[in-house]
Amino acid sequence: MTGGGWKLRHFYTLLDSPQLTDKDSQEHIAHLEHWIQQRPESITARVALAASLRRWAWVARGNGQAETVTEEGWKMFEARIQRSREVLEGAAKLPVMCPQWYSEMMTVGLAQSWDPKQMRDLFERAVKFEPEYFYFYDQYANNLLPKWNGEPGQAVAFAKESADKLGGEAGDSLYWDIATVFISRSNRNFPVKQMDWQRIQRGAAVLTERYGATRSSKNQLAYMAYRYQDATVTRQQLLLIGEDWAPGVWGQRILFDRARDWCAEQASLAGGAQK
Repeated sequence: MTGGGWKLRHFYTLLDSPQLTDKDSQEHIAHLEHWIQQRPESITARVALAASLRRWAWVARGNGQAETVTEEGWKMFEARIQRSREVLEGAAKLPVMCPQWYSEMMTVGLAQSWDPKQMRDLFERAVKFEPEYFYFYDQYANNLLPKWNGEPGQAVAFAKESADKLGGEAGDSLYWDIATVFISRSNRNFPVKQMDWQRIQRGAAVLTERYGATRSSKNQLAYMAYRYQDATVTRQQLLLIGEDWAPGVWGQRILFDRARDWCAEQASLAGGAQK
């Protein structure tokens, strides 16, 4: 599909369309449980249920720092994540498996703070099952960040090692994918200089040439360029974006406007220097 994402991943995202209230989520989960009752051999039904339970768990926890979560919020989070795990474990021996099963189980592992060996074993099983499902690499790289279970520099080393192992354009596109996880609003303190900015751009170019650019990819590249203080690339992407900024990338309009103002300032400074 456009941007290089898997249709399978998009399918599961659509199956778990956002629920506005807890009542909506409960009804949605009940529908998925009914699907499993009607199709007990369906891996898709079970993965969809696990995904909805996982999302609902994070609704209970919230996106704030750990110290901001209430005791009741933690209890609901842990119970729903455990239920998601149990659903996945119950599907582990079905006759047909799905790569998204591994992705969901990796999410459970992150939420439950599995030990490094357990996460590494799961990751290796996942890529053995479907080597081209790049989300596995993104998720495992995220798990290696210091804010989760990793040591400083470990996640960056994994990104380079994985990309180098693939090599060529495939390696560059994987490097871009992992970089989008690292260099994001949720990782504002990530040391971008540890990543190879030129290789990130090559990876973005590969995916654009093969699959076309998306709203998200254009905004992501603009955001990264701004973080790298690369005025030329930032300006190029902002011209392509126009007013079609992506809240999922920038968070708030104020950050997007700040990047545009910075570009204008850099252009003015460059023009003055040429006089």
